[in-house]
Amino acid sequence: MATTTLLQQLNSQFPQHQFSAENLTVVHKGRFANAIVFRYHDEQFDLIIKDFQHSPWWVRRSFARLSVNQEYKGLSRLAGVSGVAARFCRLSPVALAYDYIDGESLRTLVNQQASLPKAFFSELERMVSAMHRRGVVHLDLRNLGNILCSADGKPYIIDFQSSMSYARFPKWLQRFMRRSDISGVYKAWSKLSEQSLPPSKETYLKRFNHVRKRWIFRGYPMQRAYTWATGIIAQGLHSDFLRNIFERFL
Repeated sequence: MATTTLLQQLNSQFPQHQFSAENLTVVHKGRFANAIVFRYHDEQFDLIIKDFQHSPWWVRRSFARLSVNQEYKGLSRLAGVSGVAARFCRLSPVALAYDYIDGESLRTLVNQQASLPKAFFSELERMVSAMHRRGVVHLDLRNLGNILCSADGKPYIIDFQSSMSYARFPKWLQRFMRRSDISGVYKAWSKLSEQSLPPSKETYLKRFNHVRKRWIFRGYPMQRAYTWATGIIAQGLHSDFLRNIFERFL
């Protein structure tokens, strides 16, 4: 049933192409409130598909729609940025497809005790800066599973369901959000680079980690929910206390 529905959605999105069930495989079996991740691969298309249609109805009506919408908006805002999937589409309110990226996650490479050249991380840092110039923060780059080294050795960023536009938040919180992303780059750099992390970047990472120890809500969706709540409270109360805590370390 799920396969049939997905093929119908793909055919509707790309009517000039005939999609076949034999080219659709499951990459990750999501349960309950997690998407099932499919890969569709034929001579013309190579796509990753995230689909929540298996989830309970109340998940499909709430979290699933929010997740798909959030990732779609993040990809839309970053259209044309190097290292972000170029082709993407919303198949339904609870399903999203984007180009498959052939490569390994940095988490996998860490487990394999591999190493990457300094140029890889310099390029990754430029990519994250370009993302921030578009007004978007990822918020989950410290999870090295969300950064890929492609088959040709270039960095890619995936999984934008925790991303958001940061312009609505107070300046001090915007700064914290951007630095969370950059700390993910430096975390990867320190674990995988053939050369040591430069001293200034190492200091940056240590200072951020010091603050992060006090950040009790971690991971998606709790981190994102807490960030939103903190921003709303700070905007409403003009909280100098909270701002001073973060500015002391950041």
